[in-house]
Amino acid sequence: MVKAKAILIIGMPGSGKDEFAMVAREMGIEVINMGDIVREFTSGTGVSISMSGEIASKERKNHGMDIWAKRTIEKVKSNFVVVEGIRNVEEIVRFRKDMEIGLVVGISSGRDNRFSRLLKRGREDDPRNIDEFSVREKRELNWGIGEALATADRYICNDSTIQEFREKVREFLKGHIVQESS
Repeated sequence: MVKAKAILIIGMPGSGKDEFAMVAREMGIEVINMGDIVREFTSGTGVSISMSGEIASKERKNHGMDIWAKRTIEKVKSNFVVVEGIRNVEEIVRFRKDMEIGLVVGISSGRDNRFSRLLKRGREDDPRNIDEFSVREKRELNWGIGEALATADRYICNDSTIQEFREKVREFLKGHIVQESS
């Protein structure tokens, strides 16, 4: 089996990973959202989607820190994919072992911006107040997202307008796809 090439996206909640993924999809690139895989798994257990973070933690504890990477790799259909939602170094290691990784990209954004975006997004598992936001951040930091972010090959800052961020992502992907095909 030929290994797929991938760009791995890391970022704290509300940093802009979904926007990055949306731009990639608009460009015809396959995108797999690891959070969607967690939510799909959670819904199959009969537990509320709002509990997906706790389920993700339990699965990591029971099956290893890279369990969501393993489950994500099973979903890859094309030879070039953007994987959005990396949460720890063990996942990066798993992807590097089982796929040909182009780059690991960190999305950075200030805490106030991220909190505001999550409030506006209003997904069932999003925090409704600053205390819930802090709990979510702490949980993800405990999973190792900070260390994973520190290993990124490139960073894209998302503290301007959504249009400016989307343009940064589009330019980044154009440059990376050209490099991949040469």
